[in-house]
Amino acid sequence: MTFSDRLSRMCDRAVLPVGLALVLYQSIMVWYSLHGALLHYLTHLSLVLVVAALMVGASAVTRTTPLARTITLACAVCGLIAAAACGLFFYAQAENLEIIQPFIDTQTMTMGVLLVVTVLIVTWQIWGVGLALICASATLYFAFGHLLPGVFAISPQPTNVIVSFLAGIGGPRGVLSYAPLSADVIFLLLVYGGLMHGCRVIDMFGEIGGAIGNLFRGGVAYSAIAASTLIGMVTGQAVSNIALSGIMTIPSMTRNGFTREQAGAVEVLASTGSQLLPPIMGLGAFLMAVILGVSYIEIVFAALIPGVMYMLAVCIGVYALICRSESVPYVRVTVDWAKIRWIAPSFIVSFTVLIVLLYLRYSPAMAGFWGMALLLAGTALRPAAHRPTVAGLFAGIREGIMTAVQLALVLAAIGMVVQTLTTTGTGVALGRTVSMFADGNLWTGLLIGMLVSLFIGMGLPTPAAYALIAIVVVPALIDVGLSPLKANMFGFYFAIFSTLTPPVAVGILTAARISGGSFMGTALECVKLGGVCFAVPFIFVIVGGFLDFDNFTLETALVFVLFVTTTAMMAGAIFGALGRRLSAVERAIFIVAGPMTLILYLITSWLALGLFGPAVFALWLGARIIRSKPAVASGPAGDGGLK
Repeated sequence: MTFSDRLSRMCDRAVLPVGLALVLYQSIMVWYSLHGALLHYLTHLSLVLVVAALMVGASAVTRTTPLARTITLACAVCGLIAAAACGLFFYAQAENLEIIQPFIDTQTMTMGVLLVVTVLIVTWQIWGVGLALICASATLYFAFGHLLPGVFAISPQPTNVIVSFLAGIGGPRGVLSYAPLSADVIFLLLVYGGLMHGCRVIDMFGEIGGAIGNLFRGGVAYSAIAASTLIGMVTGQAVSNIALSGIMTIPSMTRNGFTREQAGAVEVLASTGSQLLPPIMGLGAFLMAVILGVSYIEIVFAALIPGVMYMLAVCIGVYALICRSESVPYVRVTVDWAKIRWIAPSFIVSFTVLIVLLYLRYSPAMAGFWGMALLLAGTALRPAAHRPTVAGLFAGIREGIMTAVQLALVLAAIGMVVQTLTTTGTGVALGRTVSMFADGNLWTGLLIGMLVSLFIGMGLPTPAAYALIAIVVVPALIDVGLSPLKANMFGFYFAIFSTLTPPVAVGILTAARISGGSFMGTALECVKLGGVCFAVPFIFVIVGGFLDFDNFTLETALVFVLFVTTTAMMAGAIFGALGRRLSAVERAIFIVAGPMTLILYLITSWLALGLFGPAVFALWLGARIIRSKPAVASGPAGDGGLK
């Protein structure tokens, strides 16, 4: 074994104990404040960077060349030393720096630059070069943007101000901008999600998915949707969920008649939709609560109906695909009902308490702590056959810690971009540009907002994409008449959809790697299966009541029905089948009465148009039912019926 292999293995072994120390620290802070808020966030970020550096070192064994392994290990060692040094220095100097910043000395500036560089290097190793380049470009623009020509130039800033703002010296700025969100909100919730893996709750979700899949032909696809959605509702992460559940669901679908591209698309859409479904949505939803200054539970209620609409659209699309395909058989799988009976109680109790605590406005950290405690207690009460192994339990905890650290790192990195955009005024300028093109027109603003959001989000994790969209796009949407909640929810949805948008489309890329299918073929299947889902954000910003139960009206219910029937007709027109094969005339009628009706209704708000689509679909369905009834024998008894 080479030295690099031994070093990588040491890093791998250190991830769990150091990560557990971070979990212990976060749990203590739920009940007892060891120090002030700024020191808490500094400690949290330092420990996050230490664990992240160890994760980088552990990943060195996966690099394909000796040079790549050497670079990775060098980044890990340098990141580990720098994170510890910066953490100790700023912790010791915190009170003094809070008073004197931004008038800091050379030593402090050097440590500030070291902290920023450490965040960038670790982000590059964990999240890839794309996000790291965006963050590095923002820091360079903050420092040297005044040298650019014309409209690109910004006002020059003193070096000590730049370093103070980017490194979060003396205040929650730069790399510490979103530290409160990471430390006080999401960290323990994500560890709770990982603990579900260790406590075999995810295995139970797979059994529930299998039970659902047994009800229908091609049920393995519905099983995949159910399992991926349930898993994603806990983890709230699309790409990691695709990687986690897709390893099981995608091969299962391909073995049962689905093409590689179709299987990948089903998994992508289900895992992506998990970020839209309460109670634990993607990190962007927590970020939205911070931006709007509201309780997270309010975001949960606002997202409920749109999330259901999305998943209904995906299921209807899969149904039409199965109706068209003759290669998808009816397959029943054996469901382990004992596993469900014994594992479900510990999950239900812990999850219910978590939701109740969130609803009662307790901190998410408190809810996550009790969720973990009750889940572990319930797991201990199961029979030995349904309890996890010690190794499995710690593997789940490790998974949760790594997910929480990765997202905390995203928040630290994107905090520098947000700081640059706000301090230099660039974010305001970009928002004004979007507003100028919208020219006060709602529909123009929505279309431009969609395109800009999809462009911003390409290749970025959803939280990073949404943080930028909230600065560049959301203010322009508010200018054209949307409420802050609608504008932010619109941006959040398209930040999520950007994972499905070529040419980057990291979610599709992940699924294609698992399935072995083509990237563009999988992307095309995603559009066919869930293209109508892109209408959801336009619906909830145009029609009242979708984000606010208090304003739910008869019109809201009508539009919901219109969306469901439009989805069915759109799926039937695309795949040429809905229950049975459709004729060319039926497909043409579906196109006119489905998506075209929905678009015209949203533009004009004419009630007759809203009724037209569901009426046409009801007539078609009634005619189909009548034609499918068997002929009634009416001849004399025993003569075999009509001659």
